Amino acid sequence: MYPSESIWIFIVLAFVFAMVPFLTERAFVFTPWQQAGEVEKPFWFYLLRAFVSYAAIAAGCWLLATQAGNLPYMLAGVLLLGLTVYTPGTMVSPSVPVKHISTRLLEVLAGYFVVGAVGCAIEANYANPSQKNWEFYAIAACLYVVLAYPGFVWRHLMKHPRRPKAA
Repeated sequence: MYPSESIWIFIVLAFVFAMVPFLTERAFVFTPWQQAGEVEKPFWFYLLRAFVSYAAIAAGCWLLATQAGNLPYMLAGVLLLGLTVYTPGTMVSPSVPVKHISTRLLEVLAGYFVVGAVGCAIEANYANPSQKNWEFYAIAACLYVVLAYPGFVWRHLMKHPRRPKAA
């Protein structure tokens, strides 16, 4: 794959990761609080579950972004990220009928870090990674929020017809 194709793959991946939290009710991250519909548990359980999940996302992003060229570590990062993003959907989504806006924003934030790690891995695959300052990350975050905006509009600003309740 050439760099010209990989940048388009990266842009599509960023668009998908930015939009998916608003287009589905499936959970992609654990929240540090109890969501409506979840089973009642002690408050520390939710904090611990979220902390472990965020640490696993950070570890997967670190493995993917910094270990470029080391295939076993990069695959471990991809598997860790995939497992960490898949697990909340199987544990939380069946009991939570509608995600709160704060959950969606946490998912967008987690997606920003995952897409950033993929971008660092792609960059390191083709050349030596360049030094990035805070300005780069601020602009990247703004562009990522712009990519998420259509999903936000669809979910929270547009009126959708009410579905009739099942008898």
